[in-house]
Amino acid sequence: MTPQALRFPAAAFDDMAPAYDATFTASALGVLLRALTWERLDAAFAGAGRVLEIGCGTGEDAARLALRGAHVLATDPSPSMLRVAAEKAERLGCARLIEFRCLPMERLGELAGERFDGVWSNFGAINCVERLETAIAALAALVAPGAPLAWVVLGRHVPWEWAWFLARGNRQKALRRLRPEGTLWRGLRVSYPTPAALGRMLQPYFEPTRRAPLGFVLPPSYAAGWLGRRPRLLAALARTERAAQRCEPLAALADHYIFEARRTPASDA
Repeated sequence: MTPQALRFPAAAFDDMAPAYDATFTASALGVLLRALTWERLDAAFAGAGRVLEIGCGTGEDAARLALRGAHVLATDPSPSMLRVAAEKAERLGCARLIEFRCLPMERLGELAGERFDGVWSNFGAINCVERLETAIAALAALVAPGAPLAWVVLGRHVPWEWAWFLARGNRQKALRRLRPEGTLWRGLRVSYPTPAALGRMLQPYFEPTRRAPLGFVLPPSYAAGWLGRRPRLLAALARTERAAQRCEPLAALADHYIFEARRTPASDA
């Protein structure tokens, strides 16, 4: 893997790469949230031949897909994240099934001519994409008709976040996702489409099939330390979170939501 020169603030994620698994992936909250997303990953991509992952980070999901038999093109704008991911794949013995490529979603057009049996993206990578509608059109040309798309996206209306920051007197952070222009984070502009808005962006290329909340009951990751010290509360919230996933309208009120769709036939699009 030779990272390409990027016109993208990869440093926003490069700085996070060394500690990401320790601070989130291995945290009690991180383990719970990822387990819930993996239930959908396993269901959506069972038997898939080749899967495109957008924003693979440290490679947890790419390894999961590969260990279940899929061939994965795992993309990310951060060379540091990709190095961690590649080392992890070697340790887990699934590196032969994963190709890591330094590529933001804005440049999916560079994959022209390639074909995928599914598209996966986890934990808000989609929120960092500029001109998402344009990127979706480029993505559609790469995906086989009928193939699944499953994205875990940061939500816009998050009561947990409102309560957390308002209780600390920080109104600006409490309401940051409501700004029409999005928020600036480490040089990136992060947007927060609602499930309904994302569905409109994906059409006519993808037909929505399912949406579910992720983090309606469980808090956002910045509360991981607080919640990790309260194992009984965490267990109770986890049980309620699982029940909440059966209620699609709650997807519009969660820290993340799981959005699933299928590629429409070219004639329909």
